[in-house]
Amino acid sequence: MRVLVWTAGGGDAGIGHLTRCQSLIPALRKRGADVQVIAEAPVSLAPFIEVEGAHVQLVPDREAALSALKAVVPPFICVADRPDLSLADSEACYAAGAARIVLLASSQIGRYSSDLAIVDDPVLTESAPPMARRIEVGAHLHMVRPGVLALRPPAPHALGGSPAKLLIALSGSDPGRLTEPLVEALYRLSSHSGLSLHLTALIGAGWEAQRRLNLLESIAEGIEIIDQPKSLAGAIASADAVVTLGGRTTYEAFALGRPAFCLPWDTTADYVFALDAQKLALAVDPEPETAARAILAALDSPADINARAARAFNIVDAGAAERVAALCLEGLS
Repeated sequence: MRVLVWTAGGGDAGIGHLTRCQSLIPALRKRGADVQVIAEAPVSLAPFIEVEGAHVQLVPDREAALSALKAVVPPFICVADRPDLSLADSEACYAAGAARIVLLASSQIGRYSSDLAIVDDPVLTESAPPMARRIEVGAHLHMVRPGVLALRPPAPHALGGSPAKLLIALSGSDPGRLTEPLVEALYRLSSHSGLSLHLTALIGAGWEAQRRLNLLESIAEGIEIIDQPKSLAGAIASADAVVTLGGRTTYEAFALGRPAFCLPWDTTADYVFALDAQKLALAVDPEPETAARAILAALDSPADINARAARAFNIVDAGAAERVAALCLEGLS
């Protein structure tokens, strides 16, 4: 069976949609699927979607994606994972010959018609009535890239000891521009409190060039910078805890057994609060000064954040891609 993966990345969308699909593709191919990818993304983000054996077509925008969709040989399964999907997009997929549509972008579940929606969050956070004929929900469906899982330890990491190594990784684009003020607040408050803290901050692939230069020129001595890495797996595995916006990096931290602090910024808020309610991550205030104080307090008394990390480690394991691939291809040969 031919599987078309339609995804997007860059700008405010970050790279999460791309990397989720990149995790799924090998599992689909393992089950015999012929995988074709249409990705609305710049060439610079190609490494986040390319998979050996899968044909990847990078296009500049939705219009080009819809044009490419019409050239796909039917019948096919369409796995859709991009922001801002609409009912018209769903209709275009069916018109192009899709035998089944699987939706991975859960925020579109009330605006995009599909045969199956796979929601890899702890709970369904979307408030609009679903347009999917069937829905599967749960963090056990959250796919983590094989390169990350290769570093998965036998047990979750427990905070303790000094200095604490804290990784600030606020998505590939950090659309709220929270990295700089959060790093500054953590550096200043930890220095004043006497808490020994080693800070590492991410410059994501979606950062503008001038913003990147500004941070590199102004960063305080002793703060480590990771500049546009292809993968954060090594940095996460070397950290004692990770600060995220509740997206892909959060689940990579879960899979590697690292405690996660999450800032509920704008569109990520519902997901962050769901992770907090399920006691998988700890939500902190999105205001950098307040967030820094909460993070330092939790590092000083880590029992709660350690317990959350242990729970998340057991749920976000190495089997999600296989589970999702099986659902996508269910009943088809």
